[in-house]
Parts: sequence; C-alpha cells; structure tokens
Amino acid sequence: MKVAEVHWDDAHVTTSDMSVKKALKQKPVRTITVAYLVGENAQGVSLATDIYPDDAKNVKIVNFIPWGIITDYYIYEDIDS
Repeated sequence: MKVAEVHWDDAHVTTSDMSVKKALKQKPVRTITVAYLVGENAQGVSLATDIYPDDAKNVKIVNFIPWGIITDYYIYEDIDS
C-alpha cells in the first residue's frame, strides 16, 4: 500500500470569549497528515493509520480529507515493492 502526505487547512474552535476584531482575524490551522493511502474519490482522499498485512480488506483509524481543503498532496512509492 502506498503512503501519502496531505497538507490541509483545518477548522478550529474556541470556547472562550473573543472580541469581534480578533474573531475576524482567525485563520485555518495548517495540518499535515502522513498515512497509508486507502484511495481517492471525487470528494477527497481517504487515509488510514493502520493496515493489516493478513487482511487487506480492512484498515483502521481512517481520516477522510475533502479536496477543497487540501493545499498539497504527495504520494510516495509503494512500500510493498
């Protein structure tokens, strides 16, 4: 299975009071995820942190990242090679 590195802009939340001026300056949180590439579809990329060598039909801890928030995307060589 290939490994992918996805750079994406994530949402965030704060539960404390904040001035409107400061709230208008908020930006996404730049996030980088590196994991096994499960696959892609029209909506985004699916990554998994764990795979099972004896059970290729299942993965564990899946992270789906929509295309619209991805800023950079790299796929590395197949680790089974």
